[in-house]
Amino acid sequence: MLDRNEAMKAIHKGCADKFQSLGFAFDKINEDESGVYADFTKDGFTVRLLSHDNLLDILEKNSDGEFSKNSANLLDLDDCDEKSLKSLCNEINDTVAESYGAKAVNKQSKKAPATVSRAAVRAGMSYDPNTLANKILLVYPELKDAYKENIEKYDQFLCDDFFINHGNKYVLATVKNGDAQTRKKLFKIFTDMYLDGTSETQNLICVTILGEMGNDPDMMKVCRDYITDDEFYDTLKAVNELLASSKGKRLKEKLKNPPKYKPEKKKGGLMGNMLDASAMQQQQ
Repeated sequence: MLDRNEAMKAIHKGCADKFQSLGFAFDKINEDESGVYADFTKDGFTVRLLSHDNLLDILEKNSDGEFSKNSANLLDLDDCDEKSLKSLCNEINDTVAESYGAKAVNKQSKKAPATVSRAAVRAGMSYDPNTLANKILLVYPELKDAYKENIEKYDQFLCDDFFINHGNKYVLATVKNGDAQTRKKLFKIFTDMYLDGTSETQNLICVTILGEMGNDPDMMKVCRDYITDDEFYDTLKAVNELLASSKGKRLKEKLKNPPKYKPEKKKGGLMGNMLDASAMQQQQ
């Protein structure tokens, strides 16, 4: 296992030239309750690389002195080597150049919504759809542009639009033909988000995303192999069975044409209504 401070030193070494070329100055690596971080400053503006949990966040300091997230990258210290660190540095350098280079000086991008941290969940909060999307971006970084475009277009994050039009094809391809390592990462995210997520997040996972499997037996077997929580799997199975039925066609059409804005759902939500319908169908 790589020490977090040593990992940050290696990341700083791999990114210092890019920051310097953009006019940023570096002070030193620091550590506090949030994690280990390195700050780069230019004309009173600070960009922070923060290592915590299994993530490396790129943060930027707002005018009020608070930091907001530009992007998040996977940094698993248990499975980290020179090659993966080099790849991470390349990813950071690309993001930094795009966000703070000459072409970005006059670009006023809308800020991505804040995600819900693991610590916040331990304190009683629940994971929301935006947090789920950000976790999915760690598995499929090629979706980052689609995520940013979603926020730019709607001035908020519309989860149904993002997954239906962009994310689902990556997720379903992994379920159908993916390698074991990617499947393990993906279903770990889904399980964590389902167990500690809002009802809207649960609906998003079971209905909007994995409900698109069409109750395919091979794909359902993969889900059974990788989902460790029985309640989660049983709910997913019931949703797929319903959506694959004749009565599920109308519900699927509704999913394909989501409203432009969805207020937070009450507990149960669409998935709860679907499962009630499924139970009634089985009793007939």
